[in-house]
Amino acid sequence: MKPFSSNAAAVDMYQQPGHLIRRAQQVHNQLWAAEVSSDVTSTQFAVLSAIAVNPATDQNSLAREASLDTSTVADVVNRLAARGFLARAKHPEDRRRNVLTLTDEGARVFEEISESALRMTDKLVGCLTEGDRRDLVRILQRVVEAGESGEGGRT
Repeated sequence: MKPFSSNAAAVDMYQQPGHLIRRAQQVHNQLWAAEVSSDVTSTQFAVLSAIAVNPATDQNSLAREASLDTSTVADVVNRLAARGFLARAKHPEDRRRNVLTLTDEGARVFEEISESALRMTDKLVGCLTEGDRRDLVRILQRVVEAGESGEGGRT
């Protein structure tokens, strides 16, 4: 077996942003299941949240709002509708499109989970000062925006 180059062997994974982002997501998922809900995923919550903010939204708009691809949104919407959290209706001006709203049960679950999600977020970033929290959000938003615009990696 060929030995690694000195550069490859010197990579410290805990200095690599991608590794740390993945690990932070693992911590988030663990906290979500323990503190928020083992029944509603954070992705499902994002969809509920987007609909709560923009009632009577269509699935394409929902996909953009929740930052999910359309096939993922379709799957999540089907699951949430099957659980009675979402209602579908035909768009009044375009009968080919469905609009989505929260049912009473969906609104109740959203409200309940929203409070738990805020507490979980405080736990997730509780080790940070308020300034560091704002910086973290600002930096992550910048990374996401650059990646979505195709400018990731450019300086």
